[in-house]
Amino acid sequence: MKGLLQRLVYRLFARSDQASKRAGVISAITLSLLASLVPLIYHGLLEGGLILFGNLLLWPCLLAALHRPRWRWPALGLMAALGVNLSASVVSAVYYDSRYGLAFALSSLDTSRSESMAMLFKFPLALIVPLGFFLLALSLGNRFGTGLARARLGGRSGIAFVLWMLMLLAGSWQWGRASVPLVITTLSVSPGWNLATTSHAWWEKERYKALMADDYDFGGVSRSPEVPDDAVFVLIIGESQRRDQLSLYGYSRATTPNLDARRDELVVFDQAIAPAPQTVLAVPMLASLTDPRTFSPRYLDANLISLANQAGYHTEWLSRQGLDITSERTWITAIAQRADIARTIMTDYDDGLLDALDEALAREVEGPRLIVLHLYGSHPPASLQYPDSLRYFLTPDSRSPLTDAYDDSIRFTDQVIEGVFQRLEGRPAGVLYLSDHGLEHDPLSDAYVHGGDRPSQAPYRIPLWLWQTGQAPNPARELARLRSHAGEPFASFDLPYLASDWLGIRFSGDKPCLSPWAVCYQPRERHPVLDQLGRLNFYEDLPSDFLSRPLAPGAEELEEAVEATTELLERPEFMSGPGAKLDGQASQPDSRVTPPEDSSAFTLSPASLPSETLKD
Repeated sequence: MKGLLQRLVYRLFARSDQASKRAGVISAITLSLLASLVPLIYHGLLEGGLILFGNLLLWPCLLAALHRPRWRWPALGLMAALGVNLSASVVSAVYYDSRYGLAFALSSLDTSRSESMAMLFKFPLALIVPLGFFLLALSLGNRFGTGLARARLGGRSGIAFVLWMLMLLAGSWQWGRASVPLVITTLSVSPGWNLATTSHAWWEKERYKALMADDYDFGGVSRSPEVPDDAVFVLIIGESQRRDQLSLYGYSRATTPNLDARRDELVVFDQAIAPAPQTVLAVPMLASLTDPRTFSPRYLDANLISLANQAGYHTEWLSRQGLDITSERTWITAIAQRADIARTIMTDYDDGLLDALDEALAREVEGPRLIVLHLYGSHPPASLQYPDSLRYFLTPDSRSPLTDAYDDSIRFTDQVIEGVFQRLEGRPAGVLYLSDHGLEHDPLSDAYVHGGDRPSQAPYRIPLWLWQTGQAPNPARELARLRSHAGEPFASFDLPYLASDWLGIRFSGDKPCLSPWAVCYQPRERHPVLDQLGRLNFYEDLPSDFLSRPLAPGAEELEEAVEATTELLERPEFMSGPGAKLDGQASQPDSRVTPPEDSSAFTLSPASLPSETLKD
């Protein structure tokens, strides 16, 4: 067995000096097509074609370089990097039916070690693809690259690739986006296209320094005298909860039995809409005064925590998201660190936050409290978010184990929330709960995933409700008026205005008419949202569910091309040849395909970058 394995490895990876130029060219074309297949489908034929052309120029150079001692190791390193680059696209395509975008890159950079291990367990292709692609490239290069090296095609293709990248750089300067570094725009249509997305995410993270430089001055901040000093306001930010699967909202399974029992004590918003389908984009918008149309890290210093601080509240942010709030530099931690006390609770499950809440309530402070509990909720894989002993729907005989595990995670969150209620009884206190975003659900595979570059409405449909004890923390805010608007759509990026109204805070930039408590409140007619690429959409224009989404751009363009070709081939004048006459029919004038008069120009604008103003 050992000898057989050695012979197999030798035949696959032994260097050959007898390969022909033709074999080397075929190998380069094969690797180029494999590397470019996902971009052709998910980026569109234009961007995918540019990436394919770059690969066709680069791979002959890499395969030939394996037979040049001076260049062998740099070529191996670049081949490994291209395998990782391809892996990001394959994972996004296979598991999310989406391209790799800004939100995915930010989430990858911001993830904790435990979350990374959980994701590798869920997405084994993240390890299989880069290793498999690298070994394939190494095998083809060792066996057939010598023909390219002897014919000096490697050096020529390398020079051609450099010239091609310079052309892309010039095109990016002419048609790129002013707010994005030029190199990032150029890389987005190169063989390392995902490096552009990751570089952009890293660049955005570096803007964290500017966010933390100064405290935003809201100006004219005041607190209602009716809010007692011992009032406790708890804001709970859930994770990945689909409104459709809460029995509180009519789901057939009893996933929220405790909330159902308290239904008359709650103000339940029936149509709350998240601003983005990923935590890294959604939480900064629901905790600050920015929205999908103005979203930028430089505006996040105007956030709810800073406002409460300036109004004299004692603020705490208790998180179970895994990242150390005190040391990590993300958009979310930038807001959390504004709190008087910011802590990451390193426990296995969300019920560890209850002990932290006990400590917060026992702490001697001045003024009312605003406590934020950031749950890990139903984040995929949902089966890891609650103890095995509390499985309710998931059984060894489950026919839909992913749905059963997801429903169990919601039921566990319901239990944690009931623990919060019990700790607040007897105090002037209240709880405002919402999920950061929902999830897509593919009923064919029973998979639950984050929304991608072609989202449906599902990952934006979230639960939102408010509960208060008998002693309301702000007696001036009665629930009757809030209930009158609970059935109307509500954008969760307007949460700071609803929350500040609940807290009894006024400030100079306040927009009271965005709070459902206001007499002048009118629900928005259309709700802007971002997809995971950072592109602006409107919730009302999105398909209703996962199976209703459009095809990937490249697949849709290919389908349109096939339909147009089929239609052309079925035309009688085409089948009869030019100038021919059909029986009983006069000759027809020559049929030509002409572009519409109102054809709009296109720009070289990589969709992996967020939607911003085009450069003049």
